[in-house]
Amino acid sequence: MFKKFFYLLFVVLLVVNVSAQEVDKFDRSGGYARVEALGSNPFIVDPTNLTVNPAYAALYTNFLWGDIGSAAAAANDGVGQFAGLNFKLNKEITLGAILSRSDFNMNSISQLDPGGLVAGFNANVPGAGIIPLDNNFEILGSLNAGNMTFGLGIAYAASSMESKPAVGSGPKNSASQIGVNAGLLGKLTPDATLDVGVSLVLPSVSYTPAGGSEAKASQTFIAVDARVFYKMTSKMSIVPLVSFMTVSGKYEVAGTSTDIPSVMNLGVGFGINYKAGDLLIAGGPSLVMQSQTTPAVANSSPELKDSKLIFPNWNLGAEWQFTDWLIGRLGYSAHTESITNQSVASATTKDEMTFTGFKKGDVTVGVGLRFGNFALDATVNDDIIRQGLNNIGGGTPTLAYVSASYGF
Repeated sequence: MFKKFFYLLFVVLLVVNVSAQEVDKFDRSGGYARVEALGSNPFIVDPTNLTVNPAYAALYTNFLWGDIGSAAAAANDGVGQFAGLNFKLNKEITLGAILSRSDFNMNSISQLDPGGLVAGFNANVPGAGIIPLDNNFEILGSLNAGNMTFGLGIAYAASSMESKPAVGSGPKNSASQIGVNAGLLGKLTPDATLDVGVSLVLPSVSYTPAGGSEAKASQTFIAVDARVFYKMTSKMSIVPLVSFMTVSGKYEVAGTSTDIPSVMNLGVGFGINYKAGDLLIAGGPSLVMQSQTTPAVANSSPELKDSKLIFPNWNLGAEWQFTDWLIGRLGYSAHTESITNQSVASATTKDEMTFTGFKKGDVTVGVGLRFGNFALDATVNDDIIRQGLNNIGGGTPTLAYVSASYGF
C-alpha cells in the first residue's frame, strides 16, 4: 500500500506570527529528510512538528505530505515510509490524517510499539505468537482561537489471531495500541511563542492458550515536549526547550504480576534560530538524562538502575536557498555521554560500572527541490561527495532519505 501510494509531500510552512522562524513567503520544503540533514535539529520549525504537536496543523493546511524513506537492506521497499493529508475546513479548523508503518522514525503517537512490547512478550511467553502491529492510523485536528491554536490527535492499530478447531477451543491472541496527543501553539508575549505537545501511548497484548488462562502485558508512555521561540531581533530568536518521557508497564502471567523495567528521560536544550534572507542557521547544545530501573526479584536479584547523562549533545544546521528551485543544507550532530550500568552480584547485592561513551560527530548533507507547489527533500549520501568521479557507474545510492510534499 505504502510502496506506491505516495510520491508527493509538502509542507506549507505558514510562518506567521506563531513562528519565530520568519520568512516572507511559503517555505515549500520540509519533512524528516530536512530535519535529519540539518543535524537532527530540534530548534527549527518543520512539518514533522505536527506529529508531536497537532496544533501545527493550523500552519500546514491543504497539503499532502510524508516520507518515501530510505533504501531497505533486504527488501524492495523503503524504510520509514508514511503518508499524511491535511485539509483546512474553515478559518478556524483544520483536519488531517497520518497513515504510518511499524518503521515510523519519529517519537509520536504514529510510532508503533515503541517499547518492543510484542517482541518481549513473544520471547517470554511460550507459544504466544503475537502478530506485530502495523498500519497505524491517526486523525488529528487544530482549532485556531486568535493568539492560541489548540490541537488534538488520536491513533489506533491492532492485530489478532484466533484458532477455532472443530472440537474444543484453540489459542487466541491480540495486540493493540491507542495513542492520544494534544498541543498548544501561540503567543505568550509579542516576542515569545510557546510550542507544547503532550502524548499518551498505550500498547497492550494478550494471549490465551487452548484450555489455559489469559496472559497479558501493557505499557504506558507519557511524553511532554515544550519549547519557546523568543525573538531577540528581527533575524534571530533564542530557543530554550525541554522534553520529558516516562515509561512503565507490567506482565500478568499465571496469576502473577511483574513490573516491566521503567524508563525516564529528561532533556533540556538552548539554541538559536537565525534567519537572514535566504539563509537559516539553527542549533545548539542540550543535556539529556536517561534512566532505566529493573525491579528487584525476590531471592534472585536486587533492583538495578542503569543511567546515562548526555552532555553536551550538539545539533547544528544551516540551510540556504541557491535558486527558486534549489535549497542546500548542512548539519552536524555529536554527543558525549557518561554511562552507569548495574549488574547482579548476588540476590541482595549488585556490581556497578561507570564509563564514558561517544557519538562521533556526523556531518549530514541535504537538498530541497521545488517545482511549483511540489517539494522533494532529501538527505544526501555523503559518500557521493567523497567518491567524486567514481560515482560514474559506481552504483552508490545518491540519496539516503527522501521526503516529499504537495501544497494545494
